[in-house]
Amino acid sequence: MTANFLLDRFVRKGLTLMKKVQNDIDKSDSVPIEIYKNRCLGYIERVNELKHCNQDDIKYAKKKLFNVYFYLQSVSGAERQNPGNTEVSIELVQATLERAYTDEYKHSGGLGYTTARGLTLTEERGEPINHYFRKVKKSPVTYLRSNEETSEMSSQVIQEWRDEMTKQKKEVLDGNRLSGLQQQRGNTTKPVSSV
Repeated sequence: MTANFLLDRFVRKGLTLMKKVQNDIDKSDSVPIEIYKNRCLGYIERVNELKHCNQDDIKYAKKKLFNVYFYLQSVSGAERQNPGNTEVSIELVQATLERAYTDEYKHSGGLGYTTARGLTLTEERGEPINHYFRKVKKSPVTYLRSNEETSEMSSQVIQEWRDEMTKQKKEVLDGNRLSGLQQQRGNTTKPVSSV
């Protein structure tokens, strides 16, 4: 056998066809030989499609499979026609399989609960929603300014801050003086010691 698993698998399947033919002849004296020939040719086509394998291994596998095909051509006996058991190419039923898969996806569920997915126009638009994770909103992008702009802005900001602080200090001090004066004016009673 070869060193590649896929090639070995196709060769084993081809050799199994020979055993199936022998088994059919022993049991029913008739063989669906065309089906077996088509399977063998399909294996040969698949071996031809393998590109990553060693060319010597591919030639060896094709030689084995062609020997199986020639054996199938030389089988004598009654050929069985099974109209109900004919094999259908996967390409012919691919669209039907895909439609069945999407229909099964739309209606799923278990334990008596069914869900309908993909039946509305708005479903499956945009990003999928994960209800267990909340995204952090993006903060706005701030651009770095040049050093000159930054120094000018910082000096303006600092000067404004200084002016605001001196203004607030003046208001607080003036407010305290006024409140102190008002307290002195409001207290018109004479102290007890002076009586």
